[in-house]
Order: sequence, then C-alpha cells, then structure tokens
Amino acid sequence: MEEYYSAIGDGEQGSHQHYFNADEEADMFESSTDSRGSSLYSSGLSDHWLPDNIDGPPLDVISANMEESFEDDKAEMLAVLMKNHGSFVSSSLVERSSLIQSVAWLSRHVPGCVLKSLIDAIKRARKEKAKAERRRERHKNQKQKPSCSSDIGSNEIGTEMMVPVKFDKDNDDDVGHEEEHNYNSNNGETSMEQYLSHTNLPISKSQDSALLFVDISGFTLISQLLDVESLSRAINSYFQMIINEVLSHGGDVLKFAGDAIFCQWTASRSNPNKNLEYCVQKAANCAASIVNNCSDYLVASNPVGSRRGSMSRRDSVRSTRSSFEENFVRRGSSLDVPSDSSSEKDKLVRRTSQRGLTLQRGSSSRSGLDPSAATLNVKCGIGVGRVAGIHVGDDISRREYIILGDPIDQVAKAEAAASHGEVFASPEVIEYLAKIGTVQGDWEAALKERRPMRIALREEKFFEAHQCRRRSSNMSASADNVLQRCDNLDYSELIWLKRMISLYAHPVVVNDDNETTSRFKNESDDLERHLAEAELRNVYTCFISPLIDYKITGDEEKDEKLFNLLNDIMNLARRQLDRACGHLRQFIVDDKGVVLIFTFGLRGSTFPNMIAHHAIPVTLSICESLLEELGVKTTAGATFGKVYCGVVGGSKRHEFAALGPSVNLAARLMSPKTNSGVILVDKNVRLLTSQIFFKPLPAVKAKGYTEPVPIFEPVMAGENEWGQTKTNIVGRESEMKEIMRVAKDMALSRIASKFLFVSAASGTGKSTLMVQSTERVRAMVKKMKKRVIVTRNISNDGDSRVPFSLFRSIFRDVLLEVRHEDENSQNSLQGSKGDSTRADSVVDFSISEQWDSLSLRSQSSKNSTMSTDVTRFRFICEELNAPPEFVEVVGKRLLGLKTGTSNTGGSPPELAKIVDFMADAFVRCTKHADLVLLALDDVHWMDEMSWKVVQAIFERGQNVLSLIGSRPPSANPLTVDKTFWSELQSTYRDDGRYLEISLQPFNEMEVQQMISFTLDIGMNEIDSSFWRNVFTTSGGMPHYLSYALETIKRNNLTIKLDIGLVGLKSSEGDDSKLGFGSVNELLLYRLDALDATVRNALHLAAVLGNDFDLLDAALTYEQMFRVRNSDRWESAMGLCSLFDIAIDEGILEQSFAVEDVTGDDADGDAVVADSINEEEKMRASLGNVAISLRGRKSHPLYAENRRYRFTHDSWKTSILNIMLDGRKAELHEYVAITLEQEMSEEAHNQDDLKWQLRVFRHWNSSGNFSKASELGLKIGSQMMIMGLNPQAIMIFNDVLDIWTSTGTECDDEERYGDIEASILDSIDVQELEYLIKLNIQKGKAFSSLGQGKDGFKAFQSALDILHYAPCASSTDFDRSVTFPIFSGLFVVLKFGAVTQDSEFSYEKNLCKQFVEQARLNNDPVHYGRAVAMEGETLARLGNFEEALETLDVIKSIYDIESQHAAICKSYGSDRVGQAFHHSINWNHALGQTDAALATCKYIVDEIVPKSDPKNVHNTICLLYTVFVTMKENGMALEARDIFNLRLVEPFEQHFGSNGSTFSKPLWKPILMLLDLQGNQDKPIDNIDEYLAWALDEDNYILKPAMLEGAWGNFGPTPTALLAEIPYFLSRRDECIKHRSCLLHRAITQMDISLDNAKSKSMIKFAQMYAQQKLDTMKAYQKECMCNN
Repeated sequence: MEEYYSAIGDGEQGSHQHYFNADEEADMFESSTDSRGSSLYSSGLSDHWLPDNIDGPPLDVISANMEESFEDDKAEMLAVLMKNHGSFVSSSLVERSSLIQSVAWLSRHVPGCVLKSLIDAIKRARKEKAKAERRRERHKNQKQKPSCSSDIGSNEIGTEMMVPVKFDKDNDDDVGHEEEHNYNSNNGETSMEQYLSHTNLPISKSQDSALLFVDISGFTLISQLLDVESLSRAINSYFQMIINEVLSHGGDVLKFAGDAIFCQWTASRSNPNKNLEYCVQKAANCAASIVNNCSDYLVASNPVGSRRGSMSRRDSVRSTRSSFEENFVRRGSSLDVPSDSSSEKDKLVRRTSQRGLTLQRGSSSRSGLDPSAATLNVKCGIGVGRVAGIHVGDDISRREYIILGDPIDQVAKAEAAASHGEVFASPEVIEYLAKIGTVQGDWEAALKERRPMRIALREEKFFEAHQCRRRSSNMSASADNVLQRCDNLDYSELIWLKRMISLYAHPVVVNDDNETTSRFKNESDDLERHLAEAELRNVYTCFISPLIDYKITGDEEKDEKLFNLLNDIMNLARRQLDRACGHLRQFIVDDKGVVLIFTFGLRGSTFPNMIAHHAIPVTLSICESLLEELGVKTTAGATFGKVYCGVVGGSKRHEFAALGPSVNLAARLMSPKTNSGVILVDKNVRLLTSQIFFKPLPAVKAKGYTEPVPIFEPVMAGENEWGQTKTNIVGRESEMKEIMRVAKDMALSRIASKFLFVSAASGTGKSTLMVQSTERVRAMVKKMKKRVIVTRNISNDGDSRVPFSLFRSIFRDVLLEVRHEDENSQNSLQGSKGDSTRADSVVDFSISEQWDSLSLRSQSSKNSTMSTDVTRFRFICEELNAPPEFVEVVGKRLLGLKTGTSNTGGSPPELAKIVDFMADAFVRCTKHADLVLLALDDVHWMDEMSWKVVQAIFERGQNVLSLIGSRPPSANPLTVDKTFWSELQSTYRDDGRYLEISLQPFNEMEVQQMISFTLDIGMNEIDSSFWRNVFTTSGGMPHYLSYALETIKRNNLTIKLDIGLVGLKSSEGDDSKLGFGSVNELLLYRLDALDATVRNALHLAAVLGNDFDLLDAALTYEQMFRVRNSDRWESAMGLCSLFDIAIDEGILEQSFAVEDVTGDDADGDAVVADSINEEEKMRASLGNVAISLRGRKSHPLYAENRRYRFTHDSWKTSILNIMLDGRKAELHEYVAITLEQEMSEEAHNQDDLKWQLRVFRHWNSSGNFSKASELGLKIGSQMMIMGLNPQAIMIFNDVLDIWTSTGTECDDEERYGDIEASILDSIDVQELEYLIKLNIQKGKAFSSLGQGKDGFKAFQSALDILHYAPCASSTDFDRSVTFPIFSGLFVVLKFGAVTQDSEFSYEKNLCKQFVEQARLNNDPVHYGRAVAMEGETLARLGNFEEALETLDVIKSIYDIESQHAAICKSYGSDRVGQAFHHSINWNHALGQTDAALATCKYIVDEIVPKSDPKNVHNTICLLYTVFVTMKENGMALEARDIFNLRLVEPFEQHFGSNGSTFSKPLWKPILMLLDLQGNQDKPIDNIDEYLAWALDEDNYILKPAMLEGAWGNFGPTPTALLAEIPYFLSRRDECIKHRSCLLHRAITQMDISLDNAKSKSMIKFAQMYAQQKLDTMKAYQKECMCNN
C-alpha cells in the first residue's frame, strides 16, 4: 500500500511523518494511486455508495456472467457499474468532484491549524464508527453462535454508543490519544453523520508558539494608480511572495488583518526536535527572508491613459522568489510540482506578462523615482510564548478562530518599533535566539530594558542560529493536503467538512462557491477566480472594539470565563448582523485589541437605504446589546467609501477582505487615541443617514486622506430630545422616589396600566424631574434584570394644531420594538454554551439538512422585511388587520412615513378606528416588556387626538406607566376628553391607577442648598440676607433660582462679609441686593449684555421656535442677506458661533434631535452613484464615493448640522416680548419662504401634515394673508377628509384672525363676517376669494360636526362679505367660489339651524339669489345645483307640482357623463342627479306611484351605472328612497340585489370590508328589512340572527345621531326603517313568543321617527311615511290583542 504523507502532522524538514501508523492508515483510508482519485473508493464507488433503488441484477450476478477478463476486481466492478448505471454514476462523479473542488477552494481561506482540527475530527469519528461496527458484528456472531466466545480488545469496554466528535482541547497536536467511552446498544447500522456532531463552543487549545506579524504598506497609493484587475494582481502577487516565504519556512498563516498577516510556528510536546527554539529560529529566518525579498517594490501606472500598471524590482527579477514563479494551481491538478520546473515557470511568467504586470525591486532610497509610482514595503515583528487558540461561534452561521496570549502584545510592540524593511524581535525572542546562536548588537541591554530589538534589515541579518538539519517544509495543515485527503473521504464526510470549513470562511466566498458551476471550477485557475471576485465597491465598514481584559492568566477558571465571554461577543454580534443581513468580516485579537469587523455593501448585503436602515441601526444595536447583555463597553468606528473587495493572499492561503482608506479610517476611529467610548462615523455615513442626529467632532488626520477628515458621533433622538440628565440635583427626592416606587411595583408584576400626572407651574422644575426620573427608572428596571421600554416626547406650542402629533416620535420608537410572534421559538438555534444573551434575542434564519443550499440571498427576505419604519408599520397594519387606507392616511399623512403609496381616492378611516389602531399597535409592539414608560412632557400643548390615543393605551394596556407632565390644567386647559379626565380624578384614583404629583416652589432650606451647590460654599457660610434676597427674587422657583445664581456667579456678585459669612455686594438705591425686581428683568439684563449680533441671532431662533435646526437658521440667513453659494459655509459657521455664545450663556443648548425624516426612501435624496461608466471606472480610486445630494442635503452645512433648543420657554418669551411686531413678521416671512422652498424640493413633505403646518405657522405669523390662506385651505381640506373637523376649524380661524384681530378698535366700525368694513374696502379680488373660501370650509366643517348654527354663522359671514366687498363686482372675481355658500346654507337650513318665518322667506330669497348668480355664471354644473336646490325648497313648502317643474329644467341641462365629476368636486356628491331621487318623494306626495316607480327605474338604469362607484355616499343618496319605493311596491328582494350590486360590492372592492363611510351603519338594517319584507311568507336562514338583533335595544341607537336628520331629508328617517324590522319579525310564526315585545319596540321607534320628522323640519314624505307605518303597526297590535 502506498503511504500518504501529510504536513498536517508534526513534519520535519527533509523527512515525512505519518498522520498515523500503517494499521490506522489501512483501517481508515484506502490508498489511491494518484491525487486525481483513480481508486474506486476515491470515485465514490464502494459497495455502500450505490443507492438501493438502482434497477438491475446484483453486481455479483452480473460479474459472474461477464465474459471479459479484467486486471482486478475493482476494474471489473467499475465496468459493471458503467455498463448498467452509467448515467447515474457519471452525475454522481460530477457532483462529488464539484464537492471536492469546493472543499479545496474554501480550505485556502482558513488557517492550517483549523483544517488539521477538522481532519482529526473525521479520523476520530471513523475510529469510533469502526469500533462500533466491530462490536455490532461480534454481537451478531454471538447470537448466531452462542457457544463461541468472541475476542474483545483490552481497550474496548461497555456497550456501543455514538460518540460526538470533539476538537482537541488540552491534548497534544498528534492524533492517537483518545478517551474511552461507554457504549449503548444501537440497532441497525449507523451513518458517519452521527459521529460528526459537535459540542458547544468555545473550544480552546494552548500551545507554545512563535508568532510573526507582517505589516505591509503602500496599497492605498497603488489603488490610485491601477484599475481593479491590475490592483487585484498587484495585491495578491505581493502577498504571494510573503505567503511563499511563510510556507517554505513551515509556518501557518493564521489571519489576514487588513494589509497585515499573523503567522505561527507551533512547538510539539511529543517531538523534541520541534521545540520552541526551533520555532523561533524558523520565524526569525522567515521574517528576515521576507524583508530581504519583499522590501521596496515599485508599482507604476502604464502610459497612454491606461490604468493597468507594472510592478517590478529595479535591480533584477529573482526567479526563485518571484511571485510569478508560484503556480496559481489549477484545482484538481497535482500539488507536488517541483519549484524548479522551468516549463511551468515559463508558462506562469507568460501568463502574468500578458496581463501587464511585472515586479521590480527598488533601492532603499526613493530619490529619483517616478512620482506616479508607488512603493510596496514591509516590516515584521516577532514574539514567542504560550498562545491559546480558540474556536468561537456556532455550528449554524459563523465561526472564527482567534488567538490570545502574550506573544500578540510582543509582536505589536516589535512591529511598532520597526521601520520599512526591518524585523524587530521581542526580548523573549532575543533570549531564544541568543540561546541557539549569536545575536549582533547590544542584545543584553534590550533584554534588560525589555524592549524590542532589530534583528534584520532588508539584505542584512543580525543573528545567526546554529545549523540544524532541515525538516518538513510545512508544520501545519494546508489546502494542498486537504485536497489529497478529500479523495479518501466519503460523501457524508465531504459534506460535513465543507460545512465546517464554510463556517470559518467569509460569507461572500461561501455564497460564490455555492453559485459557481462545476465547469467553471474545473476550467478556471485560482488567478482567474481571484480576478472574477475582485471589485471596487462602495462599502460600509465598521470596527467595534469590546473593551475587555483579554490577557491569559493561567488560571483555568478565569481563562474559561474569558473564552466564554469572547464566544458570547461573537454570537451576539453575529446574531445582530444576521438580522440586518450584514457580513462579519473578522473577529480578531491583534495589535488593536479585541476587534469585530463587519461590512455592508458586499455581494449579498447591499440594500436600498443600506446605511440608514441596516448599517447604522445594527452598529448601535451591537454596541448597546454588548453593554446591556454582557456588560461590555465598546468603541466603534464606521465609514463608507470605495474599497477593494476580493481575495487577498497567495494561491495556497488567502482570505476575502476589503482594503482601502475608508477601512483604515474606520480602524482609526475605533482606536482609543481617537475614541473615548462612543461610535464615530465619517461624513459619508452621516450624509446617508437621516433618522439619527450626528454630533460634529473635530476633524482627524487619517492615512490615505490629504485633508483632515470630519467625523461625527451618532446621537439617538430619544435620549436627546428629552434633555440631559444631571449628576447632582437639589430637591424633588421624595417625588422621584414615589415615581420609582410605582415603576418598581409595575415591573415586578404584570398589572393594569397606571397614570402618574405631574402638575407644575412654569419654572418649578417639572421637566428636570421628568428627565431625572425617567433615567432613574430605566436604570433601576435594568438592574432588576427586567425588560424596560422608555419612549418620550415633549410637546411644543404648535402641536395642538397637529393631529396625532405625539405619535410621530412615539411611533418611531415603538416600531423599533416590534417582534415577530415566533421569536422565542427561534432561540433554540442559538447554540452557545456560554450564551448569556437575553431570551428574546432574535435569530432570523434556520439551517436545514441541505446546508449547501443556504446562500446569502436566501437569508435576506425575512430579515430585510423589518428593516425600516415603513416595513414595520406595514407589518403592524397586517397583523392588526388594518384596512389598506391606513398605510396612506395614518402612515403617510399623520406619521410622516414615506410609504411610497398614492391616494387611492378611497374614504379615509374613521378617527375612532385610527385611535384604536394606534393604541393597539403601541400595545402590540411593547407587549414583551416588563415595564413600558410612556413619558410625556408639556401635554398642555398636546392635541386632542393624541390624548385619545393616550387614553386608549391606558385603558387597554398592561404595565404601561404614563408619566405625564403639564402646567396646571386650571390655567392651561387640556384637550383631554372630559369624561376620561373625570374618571381619572375619581374611579381610577380610588383604584390606585391614577396618582398626581403637584410641584411647589422650593422652600427656604432647598434654596440654601441650591446656593451652596451652585456657588460651592457651605450652607453654614451663607448670610441670611443673601438667601432671602435670592428667594424673594426667584419666588423659590427652581428654574428662575438657577438664573439668579448663575447671574451672581458670572458677575462675581458675592463678597465675604465682616462676620465671616458670604453675602451679596450692595446695589445702590435698590432694596434688593440683586438689583432686579423680577426674574424677567434679570433675563433682560442677561440679554442686553450680549453683543448685537448674538441678539439678532437669538431673534431668529425665537421666531423659529422652542427647538430648531442650525441648517434652517442658516438657510433663512441666506434668504435675508442674499448669501452667495461660495459663502454659504462661512455664513453658516458664523451663525453657529453666535449660537455657541448663547449656549455658553445658558440660553440655548444642543438637543441633537433626530430629523423628522422617515420611510423607505428617507435617504432617496442622497444617492450613491454605483453605476458609473467605463471612463469613470478608470478614474475611480479607493475611498472616493460619489454621493448625489438634493434639497437640504446639498447644503455644505448638512453633514455638520446640529439642533438647538431654548433651555427654558421663558428665554424665548422674553426675546419675543421685546421684539417689534414688524420685526417678528419679517423674520417669520423669511422663515416661511425658506421652509416652503424646502417643502417644494422634498416631494414627501408636500403630503406631510406636520411639515405643512410648520410652514403655515410662519406664513400666518408673518401676516401674509394670501399665503396663509392658500396653505391653510389645503391643510384644512385634508383634515376634513380625515374627519379632523375641529382641527380644521382651528386652522381656518388662525387665518381669519389675521384680519378679525386687526382693526381700529372703534365700536362704531361696521363689521361683516367679523371683519371691519375698512379692511374689506382695501382687499383685492384674490383676498376676497380666499376670505369666502375660508368661511365656506369653516361652515362645512361645523356642519359635518352637526353644529348647524355655527355652520350657518360661517356661511352667512361669507355671504355678508360677498355682498359688501367692493371688489366683488370686479370682472376678475370668480363667482363660482360663491356657489357653495348657497348650497351650504341650504344644508344647515334643512337641519333646522335657522328659525324662519311661516313663509320661509329667507330660504326663498336664498334660492332666488343662487339661481340668478348661477345663471349669470352660465355654468351648467352650478346652475343645475341651483335649480335642484330650488326644487327642494318648493317641495319643503309643499309646492310639489312646481318642484316637479324644476326637474324638467334639470333634464334639459344635466349630462351625467360630462358633469358628474365636476359636480361631485364642487359639492361633495352629485346634488344635481339627486334631484331625480327627491322627485320620487314629490310624486309620492302627489299620489303618483307610477311616476315614482318610473323615476326609480331611470335612476337605477341610467344615473347610477354612470356615476363614480367609489363615491359610495353619492350612490346611496341616489338610491335611498328607491329602495323604500321598491319594497313598498312588492320589489324588496330586487331592491336588496341592487343594494348589494351597487353599494356593498363596489365598497368592498375599493375600500375593503373594514372601510368606513357615513351611511354604513344603516346597511345591515336595510338589508335585513328588505330580506324580511321580501320573504314574509318564506323561510329565512338568518332569522335567529335577525331576532337577536331586534331584541337588543342598543341597535336602535344611531351612531352618529346626525344620521336621523341627514336621511330624514332624503326619505323616511332611519329610525322608521329600524322600527320596521321588529314589526315584520312579529308577524312571523317563528317569533310568536316575542311578538308582544317586538311590536312594542316597533311602535315605540316609529313614534320617535314621527316626532323627529315633525320637529326637525324634515321632508313631508318622512312624516307621511312614519304616520302610515305607525297606523299599520297599531292596527296589527290591536288585532293581536283581540285574538288573544
């Protein structure tokens, strides 16, 4: 048998060592005649390899019948198989060959020691399997021959069991020392997979080793000279030379750390010849050879514009060391090609030369070199000692092999001391070198001082070791040996080996290999595959350094804790990255410490809005999780830039990496020299992220960058919008303890939610209490090991106009907390023994048995679905069964999410449903927490709808503590529901669910404490007159007290009195020693002391609001002063410096609040230009990223934007109070112009109510009536569509107040529409049109709320203004804007909002005006509406014949196909077509039933089919009386069919079953009534359902109540129709026992209907119908009583 030799074992140079002895070899591996796998076994054709389902006779039968003769049995079997199963065998061979190629390729990406451990695992598994099979055979023979005894080896004990394979932990590197195991009986043959399971990681092994660190420089510069193909060749050719040196000296390449490598030589305890001295000698010789052969290599770009470059050594090309002599081995070929094969060398040189790359060695001096050339250089550091190798990760997703030990620090110090071309050795290495040979120089001094020493310089060596015999070239496993061994592995072993190797390789490499065809693998060499994988890509790179003590102590228990911690760090980071679909590049311990490196942007991890929605969130999440779950602090650096992505290394050992200046910068930002324990990012990351605010920091100098690099610290909105916590505060301890007590009780037990209301006057310290308490609660609950979610919001003075204003920020917070329901079940996949992560951590993918089918792309679908606010919002909508319109209305318009959807034209959801949805979504997203703290400050500015959601959360949530801060409600009324507020004060207070804290001013003792703390003096040193004066000035209000003390401190107003106490300096002529009568005077004094430029900047800040962006202020300044583009940066930074002065004065503070930009395309205006043309590719270089910016992001300040807020509202108020009204109006106009321009540039802001309201506020405050009206009408109309009529009315009033609050204050001045006549005299046509439109919309909003009188007042104001304003007679005036006045007044008249005389004079006159105005306008749309209104008026007066005459006029002008849409747009529905509907009632009143039925048919056949099916309200207005007429004439079932066809089906088609419309509450009763009336003598399937409905009193309460009056003007009142349901039920035999009750209910409801029809001025037909039905019911009741 031919022997196999392997470098996986402990080989010596010049001789070969077996992996194991010959017996073991025969037992485990059959030999093959060559490395191509010609043996039957290597081809996979052993007996057990054939499947059971192959057709044909057994092999032995076929063989017996074969006439041919063969050389041996294997050849004969192969012939038999190919003859009978050729296709199957061929495909299996191809599959096996491809698998072997994959294993060989992937094995080049992992260290040799890892390969060795995997091969050893297979060997042990085979031994265990062989033992088990022998025992099974003996056991079987014993059963067949019970009298015979079997031979059992002395080392075999117990019974059979399957033993999982374990990596070596403490045993030597030689295989053969195995533990004894007990075995259990197992029926049937076991497979190899059962022996290849693994124990939990981490697994560690300590060894004495020599460590070499090789640092390479110059890649950054050559990246600017070469294209990607030449760059890839240059990098890998240079690495190839270094790898060759390492392998030729028997080393193992452990890690590629960027542009550096770690190499190891490990001593063997079983082989005395391979001791540590030998390893040190090898490492030192290798390092000397590297600097000798690899220093000073020049790379120059080729001329004629080509970026393909040349790389050459200046003096000569050393063929024995040239990287081009190294065979880029074709996969599957022999790996034992001699190094001096001239033909092979020639072929390789030709191949490389054709690609335009050569190496030239340069001199040590750079003088006279081509300035376009770059030099690659190298330096080395060597260390020696005990090294622990640790496998961390899991068996599912990813593993890493890391090393720990003192040699790492040794090589770091040695490399840092070295310069290019030098080798420095640690003192420990020097000791060994001195022991085994001679060392030149003063090495004894180096040992004494414990400093590294130079031992080689380019071609010079300063040490000489004693001669020793040569040993094996390799000391560890390599990819070559793995390929040889693959021929001897069966299929299951190959699958297992590929899986395990893949865990250590980069995911891109694994995915590419899985997707690479077998043909490409066969036909391509390594160089071609390297080039195919190499790219220049825009990549996000993040370095995270867990700040832990990673020193090996020698204490087994302590070291084991360290190993477990490293494993936990690895698994936690990997788990977070899996969720976001990122790539873990490396987990390493090097000269920078413990480092995690991950990327986004490589193949398989590139997404839309990748930085904002994937990279930055996962970076923050990893850092936060490491701190919260493992108690590990971190530093982190992240960059985004163009980098080289591809294989780095030689042909036999390489890794996939990303190289470039941005990668180096990320490492620099992580470094403790730059980073003090935060996350730092570069400008590109900042530009591509909108949901996080970035704090600008001083620029840093970085490798590869010509200018200092701006850097930023990301700051999450939640922790900064709320305010900064203070380490020391005075007072409020009892209040904070009470808040914490409540929070603790709730966190310990799942109970109903609680409401804690903090009431305090301005300046009492409410906000400080809220901030401090919130952080203390968070810390306390986390310390309790409970899950706490804290979400916070501060309302501003404009929020009362913004519907659901609170939940724009709150929703963003809670959406981040959303979890899939099945997450807990996924935790079983986490598989780390030392995993201390929390139970609800998420693993977003699992692994199947077909492990090879797993690819990067297959991981993306589930993870990416929850990557943005919009996708989370859609997920919640689906889970809560919200209708489709929620995404548009709630997501886009109310919450400001960029949903990407457009308005479908559907009816918006009801407000009550929106409230329920938001509350349910909040509860759903936070239900996994032990405590949810909903902290809301300044709720006296919160809008009504936000209060409704807060109420719903409180009523239905659990463990939600609502911490609510407000000024006293008595002086600052809340928009909260009065009933709810009353229940809080009574029922909920009694139940312990409502608590109230009322803050009072500081007492005298607390004032003294404040003085002591602020001025740093003892309390017993304060003169009583001092603290009394301060107390008097501040009123004991903490905030004002701080102002007073700050003023004293700044102006040095204290003095040491003669009595030894500290007092105030005297102030002439003032009883108060402070010299201020009030805090307001004190603030003005502080403001007056500022420079005029600072005060002007503060004027702008006060106009912008309580908090504002520097960018908004800068853009406004540019508007004001016409700043040139070239001066924009300077102008902005000048303004920033003024605000910095205000910060120093305590007037402003930076809030770092997140920009209000959300959604899938939040960063759509910052686009990375990945698709560039070929010419641009030629010019591309590493680090440069083309980012296209639009809108506000194009401003040079954008990347360094910051947010400010006033430290207290009193500052803003004081500033505004001293400003002239004209100055304030001017600044508001400039701000409005700026914001409006931004809104026009940002399409998503145009539908965002909050953004529109922001612009509106400034236009309105500027006094520009036209601009405020235009935007106010747009906003108000949107609100009315959503049912937000109260908020719309507030907007309309805000605009009208511009003129209603303006005037001469003369009581004699006439007013029209509450506007003085003198103002109306001066307005122009456009302003008049706006005035009329505002009052019309206001009237419509009041009418929609059922407030007819207020609606009438608004409509009448519009009419009065129209009649008086002189410009109304202008030919430029558009009279069509006035027509809705008449229509609106007519509607409120029908509701009885106006008391008229018996002749209805007002209504008649109104109709006359409308008809005349419409006729003059000559527009059939409005003229038709006027005539229709005239007809309704005549009918209300009882003139039915005249009313029918108006219908003839309408028929002559009405064309539904051309006018329907315009009528609906002007009047909400087709009021002209509805005249035909009203004519049915007029015909009924005249007894003309046939005419009524004919009109019904015309409506059903002609009008409804041509009407807009989405306008369901118009459809039911057309059909309401049609249904009644048809059912009264024996066509109830036909009416029911029409109802379903024209109403129900179109509604569900366009809006879904959960959609809403005004009339929908009536649909079910109407369908029931038509069913009952149409099937009076027939059985009904739903009779029990109908009966239950009729017996429930609540079903007769109309919601909303205005349904009665609305439909009572179209036909019978809804109450009349409801009353008929119990009536028809009472006539059925099935309901006889309920007859009396049903009849009583029917008569009662019909009485109500009749009263309503009479008292609420409804149409005559409604009264007639109710009276007729009531008489019929009473007659039937009398009949029933007589029968009884």
